[in-house]
Amino acid sequence: MNKRRLGRTGLQVSQVGFGGTWIAQLSPEEATKVVRTAFDLGITYFDTAKWDGDSEEKIGNALKGVRDECVIATKTGSRTKRESLQDLKESLKLLQTDRLDIIQLHGIDDERTLQKATGPDGVLQTCKEARREGLVDFVGITSHRPRVLVKAIDTGEFDSVLVPLNVVTRQALEELVPYAKTHDVGVIAMKPYFAKTSKLITCFYQPSLSLLSDEPELHALLGQDTDAMARSALRFVLSQDIAVTIAGLQSVAQVEAAAKAGNEFSGLTADEKQRFAIELGDQCRDCGLCLPCPQNVDVPHLLAFQSISRRLRITELGA
Repeated sequence: MNKRRLGRTGLQVSQVGFGGTWIAQLSPEEATKVVRTAFDLGITYFDTAKWDGDSEEKIGNALKGVRDECVIATKTGSRTKRESLQDLKESLKLLQTDRLDIIQLHGIDDERTLQKATGPDGVLQTCKEARREGLVDFVGITSHRPRVLVKAIDTGEFDSVLVPLNVVTRQALEELVPYAKTHDVGVIAMKPYFAKTSKLITCFYQPSLSLLSDEPELHALLGQDTDAMARSALRFVLSQDIAVTIAGLQSVAQVEAAAKAGNEFSGLTADEKQRFAIELGDQCRDCGLCLPCPQNVDVPHLLAFQSISRRLRITELGA
């Protein structure tokens, strides 16, 4: 699979990566099969998190013997030095490695949280100390709000950013992606299959925000069967100025479809460029400035549903 440079880290990463969230639902044997299939098909970037069930443990088991041929990124959701140190120790043990390629501050979705995490007693201090000790190579940050990641880049502390990006969730393209390139910060795109709001797991919602849903408008945009839709969704993200896109994969068939997209991609076709040229128009930027609502209304979430349904002329997003 073609590899891309992950910003100033200098790491060469497969342009399609493996998101480990969903292998927590698999048996250890099936998870090993899925992860090793990904590696065998050219996927060398593996993303996981302490909060993703036993994903770290399963990825660690599956990649024994080939660890040095992979780039492994995990996350800490803690905000203080003391808590995050324990996270780091547990992740190293579960992943069966003496170092992490990337440790990421997890889910920094507002500026207040960013300030706490990067402050004197914040999680960033643990990550920097771990880097000095050779336990991690690089420090990244994840958020569902591109505006917050722009602020994070301004600190000069982060080597990579992880942000939602897909054919209908394009806010990151407006400022964050070009800004990251200017500062040589690697961009990792998550959620290529799910229209994303600031909520953590929108694929559990009813109606679903899955772009692979069985809706005529989505079929017209992405393809007539699930594999074709997944491939198209990945191809859109790969056409952007990012280093790697990570898809949550939980079966050999899903891995094969994702790897096929990554192995075949060399640019969009004329037809794809036309189909993907959706007029976004006015839409919620998910900046969070309207929160907190005095009536406890989740304004960004509601606006996201409205803009997606209007954009794709979908009256009901099915599961």
